[in-house]
Amino acid sequence: MNKYAFWIVVFVMTVGTIGFVVLKKPQDKPRLGTEHPDQGATHIAQGQPHDPYNSDPPSSGPHYADQSSPAPWGAYIEEVPEEVFIHNQEHGGIIITYKPDLPADQIKKLQDLFTPPYSNQAFKPTKAIVTPRSKNTKPIALASWRRTLSLDTYDEKVLMEYYLSNVGSAPEGSAGPTNTPINQAQ
Repeated sequence: MNKYAFWIVVFVMTVGTIGFVVLKKPQDKPRLGTEHPDQGATHIAQGQPHDPYNSDPPSSGPHYADQSSPAPWGAYIEEVPEEVFIHNQEHGGIIITYKPDLPADQIKKLQDLFTPPYSNQAFKPTKAIVTPRSKNTKPIALASWRRTLSLDTYDEKVLMEYYLSNVGSAPEGSAGPTNTPINQAQ
């Protein structure tokens, strides 16, 4: 029985070690935001009609693929069309939209958080667009590929958490725009 005892001890220790490692593995934190069904990533010509989007703001679906799209990452003073920013989402980006009547101090905070020089030196997002959007139903809305989140007011912690949990989670998450910025906030 002694020759079997050694192998039983080895087996129990091996299973125990594997079990400990598996149980101690950090659990993936769930992605922040509401998930929406994928509407595809069809490229369309500017002005081409398409079915309505299934989220607000849009988080997937038909979008432009021309000289206007994807847009350079940054803050914009004029609205970036939905069909343009969806292409940025397809490339793993986060879109931060706000109602044009959002108080100026909150708009400035959004721009400063998501564009250089960053207001929070521990947070340096590289794939974000901040844009006004008259269609917003809430003061601030975030969108990434197949996910959205709406806020009633500026909340830096939630904004950063949404960005970090969703950036790069898209069909072409490692891609990025290469065209020249236009209409950007200074």
